[in-house]
Amino acid sequence: MKVDEHLLQLPHISLKSRELLPEKSGIYYVLDEQLIIWYIGQAKNLQSRWSGNNHHRLYQLQKQRKKQFTIYYEFVPELQLDAIERQRIEQFNPQLNRTKVKEQKLHPTETLLRETLVLIAPYSFVLGVESPRKEDPKLIEDSINLRDGWRVQKAVLPLRVIHICINLNQLGEALKDNDWHSLCLFLRKVFRKRNNYSDNWACKGTIKDEYSGIFYLRRLLVNGFAIEVYVTNKETAELIQDYELTQLAGVNIRAVNEASLAVIKNKCQLRITGIYIYSDNQNQPYDEYRRRVTERLFPYKEDLLKLFFNENLNTRRKDSRSDFENRKMGNMLLSLH
Repeated sequence: MKVDEHLLQLPHISLKSRELLPEKSGIYYVLDEQLIIWYIGQAKNLQSRWSGNNHHRLYQLQKQRKKQFTIYYEFVPELQLDAIERQRIEQFNPQLNRTKVKEQKLHPTETLLRETLVLIAPYSFVLGVESPRKEDPKLIEDSINLRDGWRVQKAVLPLRVIHICINLNQLGEALKDNDWHSLCLFLRKVFRKRNNYSDNWACKGTIKDEYSGIFYLRRLLVNGFAIEVYVTNKETAELIQDYELTQLAGVNIRAVNEASLAVIKNKCQLRITGIYIYSDNQNQPYDEYRRRVTERLFPYKEDLLKLFFNENLNTRRKDSRSDFENRKMGNMLLSLH
């Protein structure tokens, strides 16, 4: 049923911007662009009710890909929520209120991380761990001034950051193809968006840019940590003399030892497209800033990420050190879709 004029005078916000809803109790109305009411509900805290992917009708609404939904809301005292909600449902008879909830099986973000690690760990290593960026006001200031605000987004600032490097030379050997564009194509498939996970890898860059053959830094926020993944070339990887076998989220992976990390911190800089050797001829502020980022790292020695769900992984290969030497794996990995 369509709305009346009174309802249209209520404050409202786009479904895509639902995190901006107020933290107050009230009745909410979900309308499409034709002003048809799809759902009416109540909440003691409107913002919390719609935060993230928590709402039980969100999946149904998101499946309507051609619809643009807006949440209208009115503030109502908690003691009156039940009565007014019933009145509004009887008055407007929204189409979803009397239908069965269709749920999507959502996997936790930690499962996405573990499945990604299983695919890239044979060709990757943990470079190090970075202290929360909120502790470094100078880093925040430089990031903003040098237009690298993505590095200091609000959600990332309080978290420790675990840095992972993908060795392009080793990955190219496994895929039997060192072509840069082919490597980027493979990595895009690994980090592609998955609709049945509670979160996805964020990308510093655009898909359009990546089709030109650039792999941008990826980030995933999971269980109190930020995981950042980027690439490194053969020249930089050769600076690393030794690794230690450890785990991240329960998945076997190598970590740069303390001595090699010291060399990296002294000679390399971290860009959004990877970590590279720092040239003495580079004296621009941005180059010094990128080098300073690597200097904040300290060694990764043990599995820091606690698992809360520990789901069985849906993968077609086992996580083992022998896979690192298995060149036939490349053809199978390219079949990912």
